Amino acid sequence: MRASLAALGIFIGTSTVIWLVAMGEGVSYRAQQQILELGAKNVIVRTKKPTGSSDGDGGSSQVRRYGLTRADFRRITSNIPSIESSVP
Repeated sequence: MRASLAALGIFIGTSTVIWLVAMGEGVSYRAQQQILELGAKNVIVRTKKPTGSSDGDGGSSQVRRYGLTRADFRRITSNIPSIESSVP
């Protein structure tokens, strides 16, 4: 009796774990399909200004360039052949 209940518990536990993993995979697959149906082909590249940090040279501040330049834009568009259109 004890062995059969232990076997039944193992069977139910294993079945539950397999079922939960399968449900999670199904939900993930469906969500990915819905995103693809939206036609999510747009990628927006943005830059963020770095936080100001002191270089420790007695208070002189140096203006640093950040962001994407036109050269960066040309480099990105020339190295990714699947780009259909781009705007700087």
